[in-house]
Amino acid sequence: MRLVLAALTAAVALPLVVVVLVLGSTGGAGGTTASAGPAVPAGPAAGGASWAPALLAAGGWQPTGCNAGAIEAWERAEGSTASWHNPLDTTLREPGSHPVNSVGVQAYPSWQEGLAATIATLRGDRRDYGPILAALAAGNNAQAVAAAVAASPWGTEPFTATCA
Repeated sequence: MRLVLAALTAAVALPLVVVVLVLGSTGGAGGTTASAGPAVPAGPAAGGASWAPALLAAGGWQPTGCNAGAIEAWERAEGSTASWHNPLDTTLREPGSHPVNSVGVQAYPSWQEGLAATIATLRGDRRDYGPILAALAAGNNAQAVAAAVAASPWGTEPFTATCA
């Protein structure tokens, strides 16, 4: 109970959507899923060190330092806004999402839905994203993940990634 009160006290100055996520993440129910995505763990607002481990776990990829470093570098390369719940800036439309820029990057209603949409996008077209999936499956080369992202239709400019 003290944790919930501390979280609520800390969240007073944050936008309402973050307060809702804080309350949702402290409840007893598990995570939610996007319409075509896998089950995703409940978690804090998107961004920072929490997104990479959650993405790796939900995607079934090894939680290696190289994979974490690659995902964190990818987040920085995208430069997303935390309130979009979409650190890797996927454009997959889901119920409740809406575009936030001219290329169709989506904002999702929750962290869990954004995470599920990211995984669904990566798994949606193996021809486009197969090299990213293969580099994540290997788990031993952060720059290989970065190179695969930059060579894909995802739209991210080339970036440097190192193992954490």
